[in-house]
Amino acid sequence: MKIKYIPIIFSVSAIMLLSSSAMFYPGGSPAAKTGSPGDGANCSQCHGGTATTTAGQITSNIPVSGYIAGQTYQITATNPLTGSGKYGFEVSPQNLTGTQLGTLVAGTGNKLVGGTKYVTQSNSNSSTNTWTFSWIAPVSGTGAVTFYGAFAKNYSGPTTLSTLTVQEAASVPAGAGPINGPVSVCKNNTETYSVSAIAGATGYVWTVPAGATIESGQGTTSVNVSFGVSALSGDLSVYGSNNAGNGAPSNLMITVNSVPEIPASPDGPDLVDLQNTSISDYSTASGAPSYGWQLSPASAGIISGTSEIAQVTWNNSFTGNAEISVKGTNSCGESSWSTAKITQVLNTSGLSESATGIKVISGVSGEYLTLDMNTNANQANVILLDLSGRVLMHTTIPGQGKQQIRYRLKSGIYIILIDADSSRVSQKILVI
Repeated sequence: MKIKYIPIIFSVSAIMLLSSSAMFYPGGSPAAKTGSPGDGANCSQCHGGTATTTAGQITSNIPVSGYIAGQTYQITATNPLTGSGKYGFEVSPQNLTGTQLGTLVAGTGNKLVGGTKYVTQSNSNSSTNTWTFSWIAPVSGTGAVTFYGAFAKNYSGPTTLSTLTVQEAASVPAGAGPINGPVSVCKNNTETYSVSAIAGATGYVWTVPAGATIESGQGTTSVNVSFGVSALSGDLSVYGSNNAGNGAPSNLMITVNSVPEIPASPDGPDLVDLQNTSISDYSTASGAPSYGWQLSPASAGIISGTSEIAQVTWNNSFTGNAEISVKGTNSCGESSWSTAKITQVLNTSGLSESATGIKVISGVSGEYLTLDMNTNANQANVILLDLSGRVLMHTTIPGQGKQQIRYRLKSGIYIILIDADSSRVSQKILVI
């Protein structure tokens, strides 16, 4: 009996095997059969025939602008093959090396294989040829994603391959970080400013304070900024940009400094009598952090000081006019010299009682001085001082004849200085 049934059993098995070969994997395709570069295999390995490529079999609701990281989208796979048999498919989102990009979530009539990397039909039939499933987009910065798909119907083909490539939607760049560079600058100088690379930025936009200009580097992470004579203090700013928009800016307050203004002529004595004074103070106030002082001629003495006040130590052998000038200084440079303060330096010690061609005749209290001028000069300079060296009067008179100088003097002793070219007198006078 057994010997009689053996051929029948083999015949039934062969029929069943032959019958099942027409619908391999009716419950879904095995993993890694999408025909992607990473898979290296497709449905033709099981269904036979040669796979052809057809566009448009994979579609989605991902916008033209691209996917957004973490968002869920609907993907649809359509098997357009004709003829008898049951429809099947397999789709996977990958890069060129076969790495899964994003996460698949099965929908109605389909299931996942190979973890969440592949989606395929869950029950093959001859009427369902469209499947929709979900895809959760990968992390930001992934870039383009290609969905690879293989489609088959019955044994011995036909088999087709199709792809869908979607782009990542651009997002605005991250906010700019701190700006590096000097916060206090000088006019007529060029400074460099930089910012660290901004995530997502394809360009960099810099703005500078009014009057400043960007000499080079606009669009990059580093710029050279020229602060001209018209530059004003203000914000220097940078933000990242791309085709989706602009990121938040970073600002740096820049203080633009100039060289100091030219100080006014110094304040100080108009006349110095070395008999009474050896040191004189001079002052200015232009708001500069420091000052430079100058005494001319150098033989007049020594001037010292870097603040608003300077002191002149007079050379006791010098007489004549001395000029005192001041300039402001700061980190940006120096101003020009101020207009000079002129001080007349005298020395009334050992005054002569008379001089050739000049004679003081009288001095009357409350009225006038009378001088007898017998010089070759057209005019003479006359200075009247009290005994402290304070100038009471400075005038000019003719150099010949008797001259009266009206000045209301109290009774007392005064010093008169008369200079008429080569004739000069310095003497004390008594006013009664």
